[in-house]
Amino acid sequence: MAGIVTAGGLRLLRDTLGDMAGTSMPYRAQQVAEPAVLTQLINSGALQPDRRPVHISHVQRQPIPSVSSNCENLVLTIEQEGEPTLPRSLFVKIPMESLLTRWFFTVINAWQLESHFFRHVASTQPLRTPVTYATRCQGTRFFLVQENLHEDPDVELFTNPDMMAGVSLDLAYRCLDAFARLHACHYGLNAAERDKLLPLRYHLFLSPRMGLAARMLNRLALQPTMKKLPGMIPPLVEQAYTRSMANWDALLQYWFSGPLSLLHGDSHLGNFFVSGDEMGMLDWQAAHWGKGIRDVQYFLIDSMPAETLAANERELVAYYVERRAHYGEAIDLEQTWQEYRSFSFHSLMTIAVSIGFGALNSEQDQLMAEVLRRTVAAVQRVDYAGWLDDYLDGGKR
Repeated sequence: MAGIVTAGGLRLLRDTLGDMAGTSMPYRAQQVAEPAVLTQLINSGALQPDRRPVHISHVQRQPIPSVSSNCENLVLTIEQEGEPTLPRSLFVKIPMESLLTRWFFTVINAWQLESHFFRHVASTQPLRTPVTYATRCQGTRFFLVQENLHEDPDVELFTNPDMMAGVSLDLAYRCLDAFARLHACHYGLNAAERDKLLPLRYHLFLSPRMGLAARMLNRLALQPTMKKLPGMIPPLVEQAYTRSMANWDALLQYWFSGPLSLLHGDSHLGNFFVSGDEMGMLDWQAAHWGKGIRDVQYFLIDSMPAETLAANERELVAYYVERRAHYGEAIDLEQTWQEYRSFSFHSLMTIAVSIGFGALNSEQDQLMAEVLRRTVAAVQRVDYAGWLDDYLDGGKR
């Protein structure tokens, strides 16, 4: 673990020294919004390298707020010399300037993963993802240049207030249908086929390099979370958390054995968008191979008020199972429900890491506290502790 921490620090140092030598990738908003810098970034990271190079003569930043947990998101209006090769406005994603944030998200490979996804994987997906024109990673820095979805009249995006209010049942069913399509697409590939599409080195829990970091981050997150938000994690939930981390390898075996699907990994409402009659997804920084119900429970628990979910939970899970069969990859309802119960802890530890290590920005504090409330309620409601007891005592379902 110390080696991973040190490696992240060394990357930051190399980037700083590279700034002095002029060899590091520009990443600050004022730099990226300069025509010459934006031109160089796009041409160096173009997804279609044989495409005619772009020449940008003017850039104007639009006053469109785009809150992110770890990035600065820019919406830029551009003017191009000669015949345009890009649309008139672009969405550009770059790292936050915070050293802690850049260290943290480099250590967990989130930006490297997202760059790889949009360069090599997005075109294989059955859901709409933002059209990507260029992306590249270097050290602790990266950029992503995509279509500006605000320009599409058929697109509806969701914000933090939408998350706080909670997803409607009608929209929830639409999202579950989208998950079923996504998870049926690459279901059941063998290990070599999976690695060819999305390599194991990017897997936060299973890669040799990241597995230890994930274990340590999840274990250490509980106490600072409880200190920041006292009283929100009851003693019985705390005990289940501690016992889960003590049996981490057994949990990984359950979560990642058997036929797997390609998951979004950060599947809350804010990462969906309406695209006409369909749903699309953005922000693929946590994509990985796993069981499809993991995306489903994360979406429902994070994005729906606890009371609404409690009244409809079984029916929503059953609908997802039905749609998986519709898309040609049937799964068992009872097995899926037991997996749903097990992954409620996955949601708890994910929000605990976000709150406990404070690597996200302060604008999301209220939302994160609400997500923690919803997650604790879910862990109690589905009796995750009882599932864990049965599983560890030999009643593995």
